[in-house]
Amino acid sequence: MTLPILRPGQTHEAVPKLKQALVPAIQAEHPSIAGRIRLDGKTYGPATVTGVKQFQTNNQLGVDGVVGELTWRALGFDDEVVDARPPVLHGVPWEDGVIAIDGNWVDRNLGEVLLAQRKAGKWTGAVYSGFRPPWYQARLFAEAVKKYGSEAAARKWVAPPGKSRHGKKAGEGAVDVTNGAQLDGSSDQLYRPMDWEDWHVQLAGSKAMPGEDEEGDDVDVTAPTDEELQADGVTMDDIDESIAVMLERVEARGEPAEGTPHIDEGYDPKAAG
Repeated sequence: MTLPILRPGQTHEAVPKLKQALVPAIQAEHPSIAGRIRLDGKTYGPATVTGVKQFQTNNQLGVDGVVGELTWRALGFDDEVVDARPPVLHGVPWEDGVIAIDGNWVDRNLGEVLLAQRKAGKWTGAVYSGFRPPWYQARLFAEAVKKYGSEAAARKWVAPPGKSRHGKKAGEGAVDVTNGAQLDGSSDQLYRPMDWEDWHVQLAGSKAMPGEDEEGDDVDVTAPTDEELQADGVTMDDIDESIAVMLERVEARGEPAEGTPHIDEGYDPKAAG
């Protein structure tokens, strides 16, 4: 049996195993950190990242929040550790043209500019929602309709598939961040198309938010097959769980649960081989 290298934001069937070993390992000295970790969730979210970083500190390991061979061994596991496939982050499988920032996939063009602003100290926020493929957006919108009772009510929180900038790449994408107002004037490459929304950021020169007159309702919303998902260590139920969390984030509007640490800056599976 093998274990995966787990990166912040990753959705995988091995995440509960990580949590169940991590919590008793830090409970005595760090009960407040351990108490925020939800044991059954299959997404390696911010609370668990904090716990792993504390565990790595306690055990004189590299403190990066990535659960690789040394961290698994320190937690008591002897299984082979592999990194064979790009991770699924918060229920979203990797696609070409995105990079990981703070455990979320982000349009590469936009993400590289954001990272430059953070490196320069002009932005101290974190990414809490980035790229979402149309099939994920379709499931997200359907859940919003169930939650709010109608499509009209759901549209106040979530765009239908094909009408969200979060589904775009190649410089046309969008990202939701904390401390978005810090980016105003920090770079002529960034802008917020809706100045009343502190969190929504795009590249300057990209199109404004998709409108009702644009195509979108007929976009391909074909989801990955069960076999494809299983190869990534997830099921559609796991993805739907991540969608429920996403709706909570959407309602929070810039205040991600438990805070989002700065993690996985610019990770690109394709570049990593």
